[in-house]
Amino acid sequence: MSGAANLMIRWGLAVDGPSRRGWMSTVWPVRTRDGRRLVLKLLDAHHPATGEDLALRAWAADETTAGRVVRLETGEGHTLLLERLDADRPLEHHPDAAAADETIGDIIATLTAVVAPAKIPRARAEADRIAASIRDRAASGIVPSDRVDRALRTLAEAPDGDRLLHWDLHYLNVLRDLEDRRWVAIDPLPKAGVPEWDVVAALRNRWPDVAAHPDRLLRERLHRLCAPGGLDEDLAAALAQAVAVDNVLHLVPAQPDHLLLPPYLVLAGW
Repeated sequence: MSGAANLMIRWGLAVDGPSRRGWMSTVWPVRTRDGRRLVLKLLDAHHPATGEDLALRAWAADETTAGRVVRLETGEGHTLLLERLDADRPLEHHPDAAAADETIGDIIATLTAVVAPAKIPRARAEADRIAASIRDRAASGIVPSDRVDRALRTLAEAPDGDRLLHWDLHYLNVLRDLEDRRWVAIDPLPKAGVPEWDVVAALRNRWPDVAAHPDRLLRERLHRLCAPGGLDEDLAAALAQAVAVDNVLHLVPAQPDHLLLPPYLVLAGW
């Protein structure tokens, strides 16, 4: 914690609770000298910067949807001082599944209205990476060849775009603010591309909500996610299918009990 401790001293912050560990970072709740409640997020030094600060600042004109950056430090590691949200109230726990879907749809519409800053990585490069991964594993026969071909065709023909994408917009990455007034997107892994990419993460989550009739209920969710921003449902479904094929090819032999495999198996058939 030495890097974070040094910043806390320099910025006049006091730890205000236990830290939380994420995939690439650690977050500490802190208070300023005047009592303001914030969080200090320190990216692991061995991970490259994700562009989160660029995305959050680009979205700053809309104060209702994305987390607010208070201060940024770059150097060894990458540290953000952010507004504090209610970590115990993710959208994942919202009792109304349809309302949760609509909230994600509203957030997608708002965030993707913004043009991506020049330094944000392109979704095109990620599409090429996914296609290469599929080709590497396709010979296993785990996914029928017609589904593999469809996925590769989608990825090859996926339109480019300049919208700022969150890229990991699922229900655990949306938290309620401390004043209980708004839902806020956190932890973006931003890309520049077409908005339909941002539908994919939400389709694979909250599986119990759709498990009884997965194909029908996931298609209903797809509609709710796309409707607020007027997104192309066919394109969003095709991109989700391609991502699912890649994940099925990886998870079936490596992690057959993975919690995301059931939705990916359904989506791979779209």
